[in-house]
Amino acid sequence: MEKGEFQFLELPLELKRRVASFLATRDAVNMTRSCRTLHRNLALTHLEPVRPVFTTYRRSGQDNNWYRACRIPVLNKRVHSLRLEFFWRDQGWGNRKGECRVVGFPPGVDPPVEVVEGSEFEGGHIVCMSAIAAHDEERLRLTFSPMDDEVYIFYYKVGEGGGHELVMRDGALHTVIFDDEHRNFSNNYRILFEEGVLCRLVVVDQPRAPETTSLFFPRMLISVSRALRRQLQDDIKMNEDLPRTVAEEELEAFLAEYSIPLNLGSLVALEEIVNADIEERLVRKNELQREQAPNHVGGEQAFPPNPFIFDGAFHIDNLPLQEAMVFPDGDEDDPSEDYPDEEDMSEGEHDN
Repeated sequence: MEKGEFQFLELPLELKRRVASFLATRDAVNMTRSCRTLHRNLALTHLEPVRPVFTTYRRSGQDNNWYRACRIPVLNKRVHSLRLEFFWRDQGWGNRKGECRVVGFPPGVDPPVEVVEGSEFEGGHIVCMSAIAAHDEERLRLTFSPMDDEVYIFYYKVGEGGGHELVMRDGALHTVIFDDEHRNFSNNYRILFEEGVLCRLVVVDQPRAPETTSLFFPRMLISVSRALRRQLQDDIKMNEDLPRTVAEEELEAFLAEYSIPLNLGSLVALEEIVNADIEERLVRKNELQREQAPNHVGGEQAFPPNPFIFDGAFHIDNLPLQEAMVFPDGDEDDPSEDYPDEEDMSEGEHDN
């Protein structure tokens, strides 16, 4: 290495990921394709299943106020970026006034249900905003990188005057995370969700199905996983297989049945996923209690509150306002499509 030459690959993993957090998703993916080392270190992965947010929502407007639609879930600190995507349009004639935006709020601030025209989002800041809704249906993508511990709220405005409407459908949230090089987090998350271990997703414009908020079984799963992980560590130290408890044997059988690797990294990812699930269950419980409170303030034009967790991601100072991307319906070749597919996640061509 020449004197004064900067070696990015020699930086600690945390700093590499912090640098990648400043990049748009497509740019970050391209960086991982530049060499195998960055591909392993950053391990950017599109998390599945994609979270449904709403199916179809139609609102009529009588004012220019902003209304709270739902909170946007941030799974945990692994998140690199989020994209709320849906199709939308206005009433199809006359003046165009409909808009959407994502607003970030610090912990402890109760995001307002309604923001009067000309007022500020008290305590919040706009992180992503749309253009004016068109008469013909278009696909809207609101993409941003979350900050530590912030809560993100999706707001919409229909517009005042006779006949104004805003129609949104097929809302879905895409999440890109920093995984480990073996993709333990994303693989285990998909399997645990498909097998019903994690609590169900909530679609905000659909009736909320009854569900248990008990934390007994998730906490037991974490306890057994930790015990099994300690056993694996002892096996490595002792260079032999030590006896397992009945609970540990049951967990081993579950992991084997669903092809979840039995190693330290996989168990750490499993515990992280279940911890996030516990947080989600707690927030759902608090949201439900708030909705049922006698003095609960709602809005006729607001979605029901969205009971997801918001743990934030890598902190990004002075994050600039991000413009939403709007495309005509059916435009599949837009060059600014910024979320990676499986081919994009393949390793780079270089050997370093």
